[in-house]
Amino acid sequence: MKWSRKISDGIAYHYHADASDSVDEKATPIVFIHGVGLRAESWHQQLSVFSERYRCYAIDMPGHGDSDLLPNPILTLQDFADVLTTFITNVVGRPAIIVGHSLGAMTALQTAVSSPKVVCGVAALNAIYERPDKAAQNVQARAASLIDDLTQNVTDQPIARWFDGNPKYRSEAKLCQSWLDEGNRLGYARAYQMFAHLRGINAADLKTITVPTLFLTGELDVNSSAKMSLAMADLLPHANAVIVPDARHMTQMTHASAVNAALARFFVRCDSDSTVNA
Repeated sequence: MKWSRKISDGIAYHYHADASDSVDEKATPIVFIHGVGLRAESWHQQLSVFSERYRCYAIDMPGHGDSDLLPNPILTLQDFADVLTTFITNVVGRPAIIVGHSLGAMTALQTAVSSPKVVCGVAALNAIYERPDKAAQNVQARAASLIDDLTQNVTDQPIARWFDGNPKYRSEAKLCQSWLDEGNRLGYARAYQMFAHLRGINAADLKTITVPTLFLTGELDVNSSAKMSLAMADLLPHANAVIVPDARHMTQMTHASAVNAALARFFVRCDSDSTVNA
């Protein structure tokens, strides 16, 4: 992976940028956004495929990977959307398809709502919508615990939830565990706290998204359920949902072939839409 560093308003952001030598400079750019506690490398199975045809970017979001923390101790989803908008404007240089996972999916959707001019498509993987009270209470309790004790074990719960001890995904689980263990604990805690208090993008805001939109999740993902993705897709005239069988939360890593096939179809659709509207 080729890495670069961008400093904006005194904050340094670490990001991956790549494209095959044969990719046209005018090719649609794609920006990949990871979830809480992860980093840009979580998209390695997508970047290796799609950089053959598209200009691909993957950014370490603030407080993750090698990117700096934002100065504000209490984050909002709009803070992350603003970072993404600035990145697309100053680094990518033209409207992009945003592919986000978990909190990254929420960031992608919020960016499409608040900065529609920088977005030409959104693929929201394992997003939440109308999170139930009990689920909200559980993640909020964990968020408070993370803020109170930055030295505690941060890997066991998510790794168990994401991979369910399946030996088939041992290498993927070890990678995620290393990112959680070695990451910025304060960055993780602040991002998790922000994510924990999200119920989802409200219906009225979702309906303002006019670009092609894909909602994809795993059949077995309880917290980012199939029901949520289907409900969001029903709200938008240019949206569809894909539910990946037998997948949990880390679909892009555990079920890369299915995810890449769905993304490939979606990218073609975005290209067709941009041609029609050009």
